[in-house]
Amino acid sequence: MARVNFVAEKVGDTSLPGVQAIISRLRARGSLSPEQLVDGCLDQIGPVEVGSDTKQELLSQAKEWGQVAWDSDSNAKIADQHAAEMLQLIVATREYQFG
Repeated sequence: MARVNFVAEKVGDTSLPGVQAIISRLRARGSLSPEQLVDGCLDQIGPVEVGSDTKQELLSQAKEWGQVAWDSDSNAKIADQHAAEMLQLIVATREYQFG
């Protein structure tokens, strides 16, 4: 549990240069649908393949947020936070932790 909490804390900290780099690469893709956010975060987090049930759970959360866009300062702050939260969810998965 300590390992999960440690990694989730780090990828959720948008002030860290590595997290900023991940978010910048996502931002470069433009406005993202929930599916694109999940796939983009999975792609950026590294070589991890999640099962269909896990992917559905991630997608369910992303759909609650809706479209993620960096088209204004207020949207960018929210988009950064949603991207960081998605990264946190991914690193907390069984597939990431034990893959």
